[in-house]
Amino acid sequence: MQRPTISATLAVALAVALAGCGSKATDAITQAAKSGDVTSKSGERHVACTIMPKEEINALTGGSYTTAEPDDDGHSSDSSCHYFSDTDPAGMSVSIDWVSPTDYSSEAEHLALQKASMGGSKLAGKLTNGMAGAGIAGAPNGPVAGVGDEATLNLMLLTARKGDFTITVQIIPTNMMALMTDSTVAIGLVEKEKTVARKVLEKL
Repeated sequence: MQRPTISATLAVALAVALAGCGSKATDAITQAAKSGDVTSKSGERHVACTIMPKEEINALTGGSYTTAEPDDDGHSSDSSCHYFSDTDPAGMSVSIDWVSPTDYSSEAEHLALQKASMGGSKLAGKLTNGMAGAGIAGAPNGPVAGVGDEATLNLMLLTARKGDFTITVQIIPTNMMALMTDSTVAIGLVEKEKTVARKVLEKL
């Protein structure tokens, strides 16, 4: 039976590490201001576990998560929630990151930060695409249509943006061998991630 390659394992770690690289990039190029993608300023906090309670996550994914564990210090402009159960401790996660009015002093900087928020995920996709054995059948790396203003999928990690908000959704497979050998497993998980992402963005 085929086993996941070392390069695939390294690629997963690399993609996850790079996915958040550009979330608050201070050196974003103001050229992005030409896009015309503008949202209103807001200092409101957004708590992932409140926006997406476990009951709604279960309804959307068919899961049976019993715990929603928040990771939110109440001060920074990001929040995440880990959903899991005794039988599925890896579970899934939803993270929300947003551009705060304190992050910029002009509309050009504002727009540049919005665009830069996806930079790490796009870079991760380019790097993993160039690594032998990094692909997962049924889960292509690259742009994803119909999820927010822009979205990308890198080794089962879905990142999407809507205005000032960047979110990530990741479901950790309970059977990694099935993921690597049966393309229908990845296809099903990706569709669930897209469904959750659309619902999160709808609420923001």
